[in-house]
Amino acid sequence: MSNKKNIIFIYNAKGGQWNYLIDTLHKYLSPKTYECNLCQITHDLKMRKTWKDFVEKTPHQLHFLHSEELNDFGLDKYENQLPICLEKKNEGFKLIIDKKKMNNFKNEFDLINELNEIL
Repeated sequence: MSNKKNIIFIYNAKGGQWNYLIDTLHKYLSPKTYECNLCQITHDLKMRKTWKDFVEKTPHQLHFLHSEELNDFGLDKYENQLPICLEKKNEGFKLIIDKKKMNNFKNEFDLINELNEIL
């Protein structure tokens, strides 16, 4: 039996190139008012190398969603709880990292360490 888990990260940001540009400017011009710490700690102008290496090397399946995709995956109830990390289990989802914990991470290393402990 495999220990491979299906992990879903949900950004408190909208997807798409236009939103990416606006979010990037917001992160740099007013970081204290930027509302997606998951974006803040894992991306600069592109995905941070340490985070990218983790994502590419983990044995788990990682999926990344944006706030406007919640409805497509039946995750509407999490709309006001972003950014978060969930584990897909059978037909449901288990909250792994809640908004409060996600927002307390100082950098991608904190997130990676937490995931290594959980997974």
